[in-house]
Amino acid sequence: MARRKSAARRQERQHREIVGPTPEQMKRANYGISDIVDVEPGKTAVTIGKAYRREPYFEELARREGTGISADDLRCLRFYRNRFEACQRSPVKSVLNRDQGAGAGEGPMLAAMISSDEFKFLECGVRGATVHTLRAIALEDKSYAQVAMERWGSREQQWIVKGEHKTKLVPKSGRHAEMVRGEFLDALARLTDRTLPYIRTG
Repeated sequence: MARRKSAARRQERQHREIVGPTPEQMKRANYGISDIVDVEPGKTAVTIGKAYRREPYFEELARREGTGISADDLRCLRFYRNRFEACQRSPVKSVLNRDQGAGAGEGPMLAAMISSDEFKFLECGVRGATVHTLRAIALEDKSYAQVAMERWGSREQQWIVKGEHKTKLVPKSGRHAEMVRGEFLDALARLTDRTLPYIRTG
């Protein structure tokens, strides 16, 4: 009992020491504390710390009704995002972390290279410009509206709440966000076709 209380207090202290998102960031997205894991080929994954991570936007989309994102789609999006993040390993850090005596093709640099090849493989089935829409939403956490405004421009929308005037930017046309949604779902269907067998067979 005493050990459990001690562990709980230690965990609570660690969480207080982790720098969290600002109130403004919390308004725009969901955050949670998760493990920072270091993975190298042929070795066991090692937890090296904890940090606040922004929840991918597609997780929020998948919780909504009628979004067109199935359980298999969500699995593939998570795998796709994971492979992308693995590709973002720092080359300098990879070199510094390389095991003593390791060959030229070993260590974290190899892990990054493998992930990069996998990432390219996953995107092969996505056609044309829709790959940019897929990346914007699945990797950059942009909403349909944000992508639409970047592509076709925006307009101001004004309304009054309890006597206070509010203004926000919205797509020039409501159809623009729907067009982006259609592109994303088309790209996602192709990503799932490409990724799901790969996940199941390893």
